[in-house]
Amino acid sequence: MKNPFNPSFGKRPERFIGREDITRSIISSIDDINSPWRTTLVTGVRGSGKTALLSNIRIKLDNPDIITVYIVPNEAILDSTLSQLYRQLPNSVSSALPALKGISLNAGISVELKSDKKSPEFTESFSYRIMEMMDVYMKQGKHVVFLIDETQKHTENMRIFINTYQDLVMREYSVSMVMAGLPSVVSNILNDDILSFLRRAKQVELENVELITVEHEFKKVFMNHDSHLTAEVILSAAKATYGYPYLFQLVGYNLWEEKQSSSDSILEDVLIKAKAELFRNVHKLIFTGLSNSDKDFIFAMAEDNNTSSVADIGKRISKKKNHISLYRERLISAGVIKPCGYGMVCFVYPYMKEYLMQKKYELGFDTGQV
Repeated sequence: MKNPFNPSFGKRPERFIGREDITRSIISSIDDINSPWRTTLVTGVRGSGKTALLSNIRIKLDNPDIITVYIVPNEAILDSTLSQLYRQLPNSVSSALPALKGISLNAGISVELKSDKKSPEFTESFSYRIMEMMDVYMKQGKHVVFLIDETQKHTENMRIFINTYQDLVMREYSVSMVMAGLPSVVSNILNDDILSFLRRAKQVELENVELITVEHEFKKVFMNHDSHLTAEVILSAAKATYGYPYLFQLVGYNLWEEKQSSSDSILEDVLIKAKAELFRNVHKLIFTGLSNSDKDFIFAMAEDNNTSSVADIGKRISKKKNHISLYRERLISAGVIKPCGYGMVCFVYPYMKEYLMQKKYELGFDTGQV
């Protein structure tokens, strides 16, 4: 049997846990025009399972009456949306769209529909084109779901897309949208006055999965597949994930590879491999994107075991209260740290302290010098 865990990004893992209620609520909203879940904003830190959730929703929406449009935002978001809608039109009705010209399909195929009669210039707009296709889908009784992954900051094309979606909703087209992104990016979009419509959307934050759920899933997998793993090792492995979805996949994957081992150091070996991947694929990306002052702040935090006093951080890096408050808010907004009691903060990502101590050693600097 193949390894049931998948720690690679961009794909729904076979063992997908902790998001069933969210998936169910979004799917059920399709039949309920008044459901707040029809327009949903999903936020979560790196590795929290945003892409896996959208992939799971897409799989669950395997229904001939539902059209799914999966979008990774970039400068071509408008063409990508139109091309996916066009590709799913029945051949018998695509000829009803003479105004569409020059759509670039995802595979690099260019489609140009010509008409004997010259169309007015406004028919070239994204809004006009999408409504032409939506009219066809509505006549067929279809519901269109837009799944937007790795949402980027509010570019002009993103504004056009969201404003057009709002127009579709107001005109009572049968549409839904699930938009997923990092907390700071989604917050940036919500603070755009032009996109104030989204502030009324259902907002969901993907938190870590309950440890009891992780343990239960590990037991289901490892107790039934010729495994030498003891219940104690499985429990310890579950706790080591901290419920963080990406780490659940990493630990699960490496534990599966070692499931027939009787070594006393099996869990230690698994965690070393899992942490190496975690540090390379998550922590490094986060660290690289921080300013020097951000790094000073978190290096100072790394001197504590679990939580850190904001006052102590200020003393360690010799900065005034207003400076500390500014970078505290910056790091919270970026999803790197979170409040953990009055005047206290802690890291969002598991093993961040360990990564920072390792990084500090590699750099050869003391706190306040990075």
